[in-house]
Amino acid sequence: MAISHDIGLFIPFKINRPLTKEEKQSRFVRGKRRKISGEATVLDLETVIRMNSSYLEIVDKFYPTKGYIASFMMAFCILFIIFFLAIAKTTIFNGGDLPSLFFVFFLCGGVVFYCMRFLLKDWFRKTHYPVRFNRKKQQVHIYQISGEVITVPWGDIFFTTSKQRISYCIVGHLLSEDKETVLNTFSFGYVGPREELALYWEFIRCYMEEDCLEELAETVLFCPPVEKQKEGYVAGLQRLMQIDSRGDWLLLVLNLPFALIESIARYIAMQTSKIPQWSQDVIDACAVEPNDPINIGAENNSPHRWRTVLANETREAYDAKNQRLKSANQKIKAKLDAKYGGKI
Repeated sequence: MAISHDIGLFIPFKINRPLTKEEKQSRFVRGKRRKISGEATVLDLETVIRMNSSYLEIVDKFYPTKGYIASFMMAFCILFIIFFLAIAKTTIFNGGDLPSLFFVFFLCGGVVFYCMRFLLKDWFRKTHYPVRFNRKKQQVHIYQISGEVITVPWGDIFFTTSKQRISYCIVGHLLSEDKETVLNTFSFGYVGPREELALYWEFIRCYMEEDCLEELAETVLFCPPVEKQKEGYVAGLQRLMQIDSRGDWLLLVLNLPFALIESIARYIAMQTSKIPQWSQDVIDACAVEPNDPINIGAENNSPHRWRTVLANETREAYDAKNQRLKSANQKIKAKLDAKYGGKI
């Protein structure tokens, strides 16, 4: 199988290299139950775009932070353009030094050009780069940053942990025949604390390997509204403002000015980018049976999204949600215990 390599978004993935010791130690193993402490067995972490009995489509790791780097670059561009216009006005109307104006022009132009290189990695690209886990065909369809779509057997991917400065994400390596050399790398879903990755991996693994689709569907409470549409401004702002508890309200107020700036950059990124389109081969491979009992997408999202974002749900809604998650996780755990005999 010929494997083309992806380029990464901001920092290229390192390829044509051997697996590191850390990658081997942090490997997520297929066909094996993951040891997890606590009540939760799986977590989808709000990454599911569409879930049915045929495929599970999730966002890429760049989607949650889309607009973040662009907001800084946009601010720098605006500041240096305003600075140049102010100098130009003073020079032209007050008889200033023209050579100095040209120097400022090239200085500001260089900064703007440098910032635009990063802006254009976020703007005028794709709204997101999805990954489809095809349960029926046991394949993974990957929409690469380069725009190419590749399909790889589930069993041929080396999944492991990748450190992202102070947080972590799951990546998939496509290896050469020696099972040591990395030919391609793709990332997906979620960047966050390392302890949550085990729960997230178990969600993915259970979807592909276990008989608990109905229970998994019960754990999905929110789907990013990006399937066949561009994320709107309000949806983007909600993602940037979302907090976990009312104790974070003060932090939310302090962060609000930055969230508003970032939301503008995110909205521009979404509106100038194209919606990714799967190839016909992928669509055919992921054909959904009529009257599939599992069909989860953004249309199932709660109409009271702001309450969740601001951690201000009613006690009844909060308790109902937690009971739903607890019940689903208990059922999944019971099925895994029955299959693996409680062994990890």
